[in-house]
Amino acid sequence: MSTAAVQEAADALDDLGLLSKCPVTGIYTPYPVEHARIKVLNPAQHSLNESQSFLDQLRGELDELTMRTADIQDDTSLEVVPGLGDVRKLIAGLADGCRTEVLTSQPGGARDEEVLSESLERTERLLGRGVRMRTLYQHTARFSPATASFVGRVTPLGAEVCTLAGGFPRCIIFDKEVAIIALSDGSHGAAVSRNGHLVSFLSEAFERAWSGAEKFASENDRPARAAITSDIQQTIVALLIQGESDNRIAHVVGISLRNCQRHIANIMKSIGARNRLHAGYLLAKEPFTGG
Repeated sequence: MSTAAVQEAADALDDLGLLSKCPVTGIYTPYPVEHARIKVLNPAQHSLNESQSFLDQLRGELDELTMRTADIQDDTSLEVVPGLGDVRKLIAGLADGCRTEVLTSQPGGARDEEVLSESLERTERLLGRGVRMRTLYQHTARFSPATASFVGRVTPLGAEVCTLAGGFPRCIIFDKEVAIIALSDGSHGAAVSRNGHLVSFLSEAFERAWSGAEKFASENDRPARAAITSDIQQTIVALLIQGESDNRIAHVVGISLRNCQRHIANIMKSIGARNRLHAGYLLAKEPFTGG
């Protein structure tokens, strides 16, 4: 063994109180194990006991505060979390504490690859603990390779994914007790509610949307893709009849403005419409059969 290794071992034993070097002679003196217990273990145990006492006291005070403010919290307005970073931390914390089920809706078509990558590990941990997870996307998300790849990773682990033409408002519901919803101003923040009435309403609305959604199928499933494309067209037709703008239709369906205008142009051409007004009249008069 090298001199350096011997010195390192001696220093480690000295730190534990098992060995001491005389500053004059340089001779090492061994100490009994009980000396290490007195020098190192007992102080560490004392520090640990103090920390545990503090945690117990804090837990009791927070439990008491929860009971005292339960009625107040249930009736308060939404808690707004303005920053994207804070929203992600909140979601991570609620996911770690989730016990039974997560309901999530992500409208807007294709999802950002960075967001999908960030949520993959969290999703895998949830599913690994036996938490049920159901997600609603829009039909247009099926045409996104990144989204399809993500779904392909999590569905074998037990995740359930379905899609809708018009989508469902963006939200995440944990254990049907806490809901996170998007802010109405379109910013990156979120609103959080633990109000039992509101969370129950959102959960019921999600269940109804889920019952009418289509299972996320493989891109090789041609019949499913044809049905999805038809469903998207029918949604666009319904919005055209209502006189909605191109921007509004694109937002509802979850596609880019350019793709939306291309769909509208194809629909108008297939029914022989001269303009948007004429298209609305023809579509209201006779059901659209595709084209």
